[in-house]
Amino acid sequence: MPIYRRYLSYIKFPLPGADFMTAFTVLAILVQFWLGSMVDESGFVTAELEHNYLVLGLSWIGISQWHLWQIVTYALAHGGWFHLVANLLMLWVVGGRVIDILGQKKFVLIVMVGVFVGGLLHLVIDYVVMGRGYPGTQLVGISGGCLALLLTLTTLSPASRVWPFRVSRKNLGIGILLAMLLLLLMTPALNVPVFSHMGKIISENGGSGLFVISHACHFGGAMAGWLLASRLLVLRPSLLELQRVRSRWEKKM
Repeated sequence: MPIYRRYLSYIKFPLPGADFMTAFTVLAILVQFWLGSMVDESGFVTAELEHNYLVLGLSWIGISQWHLWQIVTYALAHGGWFHLVANLLMLWVVGGRVIDILGQKKFVLIVMVGVFVGGLLHLVIDYVVMGRGYPGTQLVGISGGCLALLLTLTTLSPASRVWPFRVSRKNLGIGILLAMLLLLLMTPALNVPVFSHMGKIISENGGSGLFVISHACHFGGAMAGWLLASRLLVLRPSLLELQRVRSRWEKKM
């Protein structure tokens, strides 16, 4: 097999169908079209759009007002088309592999648990930050579910190498978890000794946008995926089983 076809097999999308992934994609795109229609002619956020983000997004203020639907709806709303496309790309590329190994039902379980745990940790951090006198943040996007899928994949086949990098999936998974934890601890509003000081230095030197992202959600989702794959879902597949999965993907090319 030509080497380029071998590499393309790693990024082949599963076919759309009557499944969770397709339904979520269609619904998220419709929601983004709806939200995007509320931007004015100059590209500025209107009061109506801001209100809808407050209703759909997840925050401690919203949950404290019994807007419990936010733990689900926040995954459907995104900060913009780039945010949505990046998440959907990860959902389909990584999720397709997970479905091939574990099946559709466990794929849905991983995504939902990742969304829930990521959202829950975001709420905890949001509560702590507001208690320190900082404003709360509104969480949107299915990043927690995507990180759960990625850590599931790296945990199920730790010895496999990740294309195009010559690094094992185990090391990639460990690196992602450590990076997410470090970024979370560096959040300036948390006032964690040493770490938050480093975050403040980064913010003061043009990196404030780095801490607009909910690293709590990313870390929570990643931990959920790792725990599900290593403790609750299934025994790790053998090397032979993983080779069979790879062979099936390559035959589709």
